[in-house]
Amino acid sequence: MSSVSAEKAAARLRRREEALALRETMSPPGPAPDRLRVATWNLNSLRARLPAVERFIERARPDVLLLQETKTSTVSEAAIELFGKHGYATTHVGAGAYNGVGVVSRVPIRDARSSGEFNNEHLDREPRLATCVVETPEPIRVASVYVPHGRKIDHWHFEYKLAFLNALAERVREWLADGHVLLGGDVNVAPTNSDIFHPDAFVGLTHVTPHERAALQALLDVGLVDVDAAVWGAEARRFTWWNHGFNYPRNLGMRIDLLAADAALAQRVATTWIDHLERGAERPSDHAALIADFFTT
Repeated sequence: MSSVSAEKAAARLRRREEALALRETMSPPGPAPDRLRVATWNLNSLRARLPAVERFIERARPDVLLLQETKTSTVSEAAIELFGKHGYATTHVGAGAYNGVGVVSRVPIRDARSSGEFNNEHLDREPRLATCVVETPEPIRVASVYVPHGRKIDHWHFEYKLAFLNALAERVREWLADGHVLLGGDVNVAPTNSDIFHPDAFVGLTHVTPHERAALQALLDVGLVDVDAAVWGAEARRFTWWNHGFNYPRNLGMRIDLLAADAALAQRVATTWIDHLERGAERPSDHAALIADFFTT
């Protein structure tokens, strides 16, 4: 490595360390043995982020981990071995190098269903939804969701995004009739202007339009509570996504990852975390894991 390259690498490291120091109390320092801990994390490749996943589960020890953008058709033998070593079962759906979602659980699971099995053209079109029931004392239907990006406002993918959110809302309504529901994932919508670093940077772009925000709110309105906003307030500016480069050190981010629980379950939330330890590491995902701890009684 040349001296110039070494200096640039050292400068990047200093920026990450400085950013992490400002946010160090936001990451879970260790397990929560007396809580039910659920995390959601867009990995932007399970294969590339597998060492980070292992560090995270060894430190934070989530009971349930919802994964998005695994970018694989099937979970690799290395990942299955890793999860098994730590006591996790896995359900996953993927299709090649795009999308892919899964649920990884230390709690026994049943009734696993994924995109392709919902008899709905929008939920089944791509591998973006994986769900199962986790057998806690009061069973909980958990769902890992990766909402379509939308690409551009005049693009067909934008219409697909809205249709997906509408179809998901109807499915959640059905699940709620049977008991507790906890949905987590990358929803690709910033709920309010407090969830983006500055509105001027998003004029004419997706993720912030009234149509997307209305569709996300309609999903919540069927009976879900955004638990991070419930704990810290809707204007807390707790971002979960930053583009690579200078955006993370400068905190030019968005809050587009959510954990949303039914009202009764949301009343049991103890706290939520955003894992900056892995987001501030080498070669991170552009998303940080979002974690919620629930009282078990």
